[in-house]
Amino acid sequence: MTVSKNDFAVNDRQADELARHWLELGHRIMSRKLSSSLHPELAGKLSGGQLHALILLSECGEPRINELAAVLSLDESTVTRLVDKLEAVGAAERRRSTSDRRSTTVAITKNGREIVALAHEHQRAFLAEVLTALDPAERAEFVRLTAKAAEALRLRSAEVVGR
Repeated sequence: MTVSKNDFAVNDRQADELARHWLELGHRIMSRKLSSSLHPELAGKLSGGQLHALILLSECGEPRINELAAVLSLDESTVTRLVDKLEAVGAAERRRSTSDRRSTTVAITKNGREIVALAHEHQRAFLAEVLTALDPAERAEFVRLTAKAAEALRLRSAEVVGR
């Protein structure tokens, strides 16, 4: 298969357009105003980033701060402050590692799991509402293509991190 200069130009234009749309989606989804409307019970308690970290904690067991920082792509000092905030609202707690008494892990609490469940419920309802802008076939195709793009991004991210 040969690729022409025209193919690259088309791909570049499409990549630019896709970047603009993804940035807009990201800004809209991560906006504090939207987050507050989706999670009114969390307004003023947790930021979108803190909620994201809590959701990751619910999925990954009890990581050490440095492991959580790597998953979140943040500095350890930033994650330490983030965990402080999660502890302050009773959503997470630090624990001594069972495998290495010198290290500390972060665990989600029962309250944290309830927050995550509520956030997922609100998110599901919100996205279902957004998907009503598409007809049923478009919805299925949008979800399929989003999953395919997410997998490509996950693989690319693993390559970059593995270097």
